[in-house]
Amino acid sequence: MRISNITQFNRLQASLRELNGGLAQAEQQISTGKRSTTFSGLSGENARVSIELRTAISTRETYINNISATKLRADVASAALLEMQTLATDLRVELIKQTQDLYKENLPIMNEFAKTQIDRLANLLNSQVAGVFVFSGPASNKPPVADTAAIKSNFASAVNTVVDANTNNAATIQTNSNTHFNDKAGSLGNDPFSANDTDKEVRVAHTAHGFRVGDKVTFSGASSLVGVDMNDTFTVKEILNANVYVVDAKTQASATSMLGGGSVTYSANSFNSLGTLASNTEVTVNAATGLNISYGELASQESFADLFETLNIFANVQVSAGANEAQKQANQVEYRTLVDNARTVVEQAFEDINRMVADLGGDLSRLESAKETHQNEIELITKQLDGVENIDSFEAINRFQSLRSQIEASYQITAASRGFSLLNFL
Repeated sequence: MRISNITQFNRLQASLRELNGGLAQAEQQISTGKRSTTFSGLSGENARVSIELRTAISTRETYINNISATKLRADVASAALLEMQTLATDLRVELIKQTQDLYKENLPIMNEFAKTQIDRLANLLNSQVAGVFVFSGPASNKPPVADTAAIKSNFASAVNTVVDANTNNAATIQTNSNTHFNDKAGSLGNDPFSANDTDKEVRVAHTAHGFRVGDKVTFSGASSLVGVDMNDTFTVKEILNANVYVVDAKTQASATSMLGGGSVTYSANSFNSLGTLASNTEVTVNAATGLNISYGELASQESFADLFETLNIFANVQVSAGANEAQKQANQVEYRTLVDNARTVVEQAFEDINRMVADLGGDLSRLESAKETHQNEIELITKQLDGVENIDSFEAINRFQSLRSQIEASYQITAASRGFSLLNFL
């Protein structure tokens, strides 16, 4: 009977410890609103579910951060493109002035205007946010237009822009300018293409091509290459050597062909080969599982090159006085032709930039839609997580009060049992 009393006393003490532990847990739950502040405090199934749901939220938050950073850069790029449209409009107005009174007093003004606009265009292409150059593609830590002064000086020394109907007419100036800015055209050797049926890559044999990754090249006159249409514009994907590069076709070849295409001509604009513009590919942002969005324009775009080229021509152009009135008039006609050609180029550049703005707007819309989807999913997952981790406050308070009552009763029993001593058991 005495041993039984000791056992009972020990059981009371153990019960008190358990009740106090439960009371502390209930108090913490009331304070935090959570079943537990650690995964180990959740039941096995709830712990697993909690980890999975938190991982799902974290993944979507990462996507949102990616999208937010991308949207910021895209917004800066869009603003710069709109400013380039303004630049193109301003240039067009100045060219129209040249046609109204030919050159006379307006030519020096045109020269100075063009020089300032070269700097303006370069600064816009070098737009950046948070240290990221938005027109540099993946090489975003480098300015795409590294040396504006070099563009000016190299052009001025390489291209004769003095208009002379006899020796240096509008067509000659334009051709020499195009050559300087690395416009390329010509014929490839017979059957220059190689393809296989395992991927969309096509090898191009092109002696001394001078291309860089990211350059655009257009082929024409090509016969079908085992089901692949090569009469299109392609982006240079890889440079294998000085005489061979790789492009991606839109479709996969139906068979392997080591040589094909027949007699092929090509044309390309690779302004980045001048050495002042970076050669890059578009930026791709991982916006969701299985959703990669490519966005943005590169400084090596042909439209930008055309603007640079036109501005450089008119930053340096002069009109020869001519040996007589007839020669003077002939020179003025050539200058008018040069101006008219430039207007056509500038108007096309304006339209191309307008398309870029629209494309970027579409990219921004897709990014915003993906962001909204992630935010909605986070809201739903958070509700699920609350059901797993959160405690019903009413239930927790009732349990707290019940435990407290049990503890008080236990204390009374324990107090009564404290009369036990060793003498009681002797």
